[in-house]
Amino acid sequence: MLGPYRYFCPACNLESDPYVLKRTADGIGADHRHKEHGGLHPVGECILASGELRAPEGGERSAMIAFAVIMLFVFGAKFLGFV
Repeated sequence: MLGPYRYFCPACNLESDPYVLKRTADGIGADHRHKEHGGLHPVGECILASGELRAPEGGERSAMIAFAVIMLFVFGAKFLGFV
């Protein structure tokens, strides 16, 4: 499945903001369960995937840029014979 991913809680009729990573939406769900439901899983809660492609935002964008820069350094060092 393709992102963006959203956490959905049917008990609260709550849908989170969209996130590129499913792991991020899972974390939002865990935080919501802890705060609103005492850690219990509401019946029917799930992670929704819309199948749309979108550009990452905020911290997700920063993480992807950092990863790309590190990979460029690694491949550059290998290409230049430093590694």
